[in-house]
Amino acid sequence: MNPDDREERIRQMAHRIWESEGRPQGQETRHWHIAERLIEASDREPEDGERSPDEPPKE
Repeated sequence: MNPDDREERIRQMAHRIWESEGRPQGQETRHWHIAERLIEASDREPEDGERSPDEPPKE
């Protein structure tokens, strides 16, 4: 993924987190770090139809 695209996704996610918490002041860094972790986790999830090596095949 393009670093600019990743940063934009993080920025949008951090903004949604900020809004969901009632727009508190002074929480930008915390929201950014939460958003980074969420984006990283979503990027690691297998795509539809893919499975992780330790996941048993579906019958």
